[in-house]
Amino acid sequence: MKILIAGAGAMACLTGGKLKASGEEVRLYNRLNSHVEAINEKGLRIVEKDNSITQIGLEVVQDLEAGEQVDILLVLLKAQANEAVLSKLRGKLAEGTVIVTMQNGIGNAETIRQLFPMNTVVSGTLGHGASVEHDGTILHRGWGTNYLGNVEEEAASKKLEAFAEMLSTAGMKTEVSADVNAVIWNKLFVNAAFNSVTALTRLKNGDILNTQEGEDLLRAVTAEAVLVARAEGVEADAEAVAEECLRMGRQDIGGNKSSMLMDILKKRQTEIEVINGGIVKLGKKHGIETPVNASLAGLIRIIEQNYKLRVDESSVQK
Repeated sequence: MKILIAGAGAMACLTGGKLKASGEEVRLYNRLNSHVEAINEKGLRIVEKDNSITQIGLEVVQDLEAGEQVDILLVLLKAQANEAVLSKLRGKLAEGTVIVTMQNGIGNAETIRQLFPMNTVVSGTLGHGASVEHDGTILHRGWGTNYLGNVEEEAASKKLEAFAEMLSTAGMKTEVSADVNAVIWNKLFVNAAFNSVTALTRLKNGDILNTQEGEDLLRAVTAEAVLVARAEGVEADAEAVAEECLRMGRQDIGGNKSSMLMDILKKRQTEIEVINGGIVKLGKKHGIETPVNASLAGLIRIIEQNYKLRVDESSVQK
């Protein structure tokens, strides 16, 4: 089975590298940059928790021949790049190509379906974590379970089952879920609770819970998100969601720097529109007020649109 991964960030590299190391036929699709050039020239280095290093020869391409066989297109782009990047692949994928999005946030599958109306598009979530240490090297820093949605169409379903088995064999346990929408929302609750707040405060995930104000803010964010999730047909309990997010922040992901924090520090566009902003958008659809999520999203937008004017610590006289 031939796999193409759209993106060359930490998670695209981790997934592609693990699959290639286990013997699968996989390539990455991404524009040229220093990270991509390092991978093409020297291979990808994956650093594991015990500091062991795997060096993998991994190809990153910038174009695809029309009609070239691709069984699975795995989308691991930042959500805001979907249209710009994937539109270049329109007309080059066969109808039998199954497109899988395992991105952060909500609304990604809908965007991709508009670009590829003839293809089967499936949502999923990644339980693993990774970060780019420097060009050509990533750190593997999360070890959960991945989930893929299921489809009724037989050929696509078989490809998804085979893909899940490949990921599991490669060391990234993956299951096909009958209710992937609930899985996506459970991940969204966590992202909404931590990403924007850590980006605004420049704290690691667990450190926002050092104060009562931080815990109260987490509860307020997730309470609004649960109301919207219920309106979308997802069963969720506000207290249970808040407690699980608090547990994760104190135990599982407390030492992590969120992806949104890293984007803000590096003055990049964030995924706010599909996380807190996505909750606000769906809230309006259902007539549900989401003032806390709206405020957080608004603050992140202010930062994004004024990077050139930002006062950095280095410019402040001691």
